[in-house]
Amino acid sequence: MSIIPITNIINVNIQNTPSGITETNVNSLALFTNETPNNLDQYRTYISAGQVAQDFGTGSVTAAMANAIFAQSPNILSGDGQLVILPLIGAVSATSGKITTADISANLSDIILVSDGDIRATIDGVAVNLTGLNFTNATTFADVAKILQVGLINGIVEATATGFKITSKKVGAASTVALAAVSGGTGVALAGAGYFNAAAATAVGGANSSGETILSAIARTSENVGYTGVITNVFLEDGAITTIAAGIQAMDRLFLHQACSTADIAGLATTISTASQEKTRILTYTDGQVAANLMKAAYAGRAFSVNFSGSFTASTMNLKVLASVTPDKNINQTLYTQANTAGTDLYVSWGVAGVFSTGGNDFFDNPYMNLALKFALEAAGFNYLRQTNTKVPQTEAGMDGLKNAYAQVLERFIRNGSIAAGSWTSSETFGNPEIFRENILTRGYYIYSLPVVQQSSIEREAREAPLVQIAVKRAGAIHSSDVIVVVND
Repeated sequence: MSIIPITNIINVNIQNTPSGITETNVNSLALFTNETPNNLDQYRTYISAGQVAQDFGTGSVTAAMANAIFAQSPNILSGDGQLVILPLIGAVSATSGKITTADISANLSDIILVSDGDIRATIDGVAVNLTGLNFTNATTFADVAKILQVGLINGIVEATATGFKITSKKVGAASTVALAAVSGGTGVALAGAGYFNAAAATAVGGANSSGETILSAIARTSENVGYTGVITNVFLEDGAITTIAAGIQAMDRLFLHQACSTADIAGLATTISTASQEKTRILTYTDGQVAANLMKAAYAGRAFSVNFSGSFTASTMNLKVLASVTPDKNINQTLYTQANTAGTDLYVSWGVAGVFSTGGNDFFDNPYMNLALKFALEAAGFNYLRQTNTKVPQTEAGMDGLKNAYAQVLERFIRNGSIAAGSWTSSETFGNPEIFRENILTRGYYIYSLPVVQQSSIEREAREAPLVQIAVKRAGAIHSSDVIVVVND
């Protein structure tokens, strides 16, 4: 008997939904290094510090930075990030200016008899008169160095076998150190040949960084691997940092770098905040370039850790503890206040250690959340258009579907605590102002698109959607509080 195919009656075709794209991961952190790994790869990705040590050696700066990144809790892994390490081509760190005394071993016995001495140290062009120096409790050059260090916040004083050296905390060609007599000094002139012998000391100026720049390295590698945060182990002079800041501002990235001199608060940090380059984050830590570099790595590990798919996971860096980092002992109230204006974050102690997150260049979590939201909206819009076997009609129904895809992202950012309902304080609105403010007040966001019938023929023929405008109310964060207590007897 002949069997007639059932497809004459019922014809079924199975179609799979087209695949979409995943969101760009805001927590993938790039570390550009001038150290050479034991492989020839252009880059490698890591999810543990041990993996980095295997490739770069346990004694490398790169491994130490990886240790600081992964030591934080939470860290980049909490937000599904990874550490991307990219070797730079021929990159050389900037160096610091320094001065080293001649052999003054024979003078030590006379130095430690001085109870009221004077010396002028000029670091990076700023002269500091050290007066009333008392060395009568000193017995070694190490003791002498400790006494000098108290007055030289922007220099590092170290004993040598035959004297001492002073190194600037800044790097680059403008980094210099000099010793001289105090003009009109009333104490023992320590610059003299019988004491520090300043005339015979050897001064060496700093040098600028060289080789492949961070911006060039980003251009070389960005098509091959994804990352949002950018740090480097290379010490950079101010000019190199401001150049990077200008370039990063046009990218969907955040650049973090350290500043060591207190002069950088009014200098480098203020320059960047004045330029409104909030995608560059200057972290001031005055214990020297090596320690500041590790503080930066620890900060980055903690900062790029938010899982934006969770509930109330949004975070601020303020008061957060950085594992393996000690508070900066050189920050006083004056510098603390200046840093808040300049927009440079600090790591200090209020009796307990924590990050002082400042708003002078916006708070870190704002540009960070902005990028996370941007990446999520891009993926949602693309996937809505992509994941159909037919088409999205150029009608209000089609636009409603597209806007709903965006709304789902905004609801997610409400759940994670980045967006919250509140009053709209800006004079700028769009769409229906009454509906606009009501949506912001009750939901925390408002989505509007021009009606399709009002769209220009050019846009319709190009199959462009009407412009979608979204307003969101940032949830913000509480960083401080004033309290007034009225007591009645």
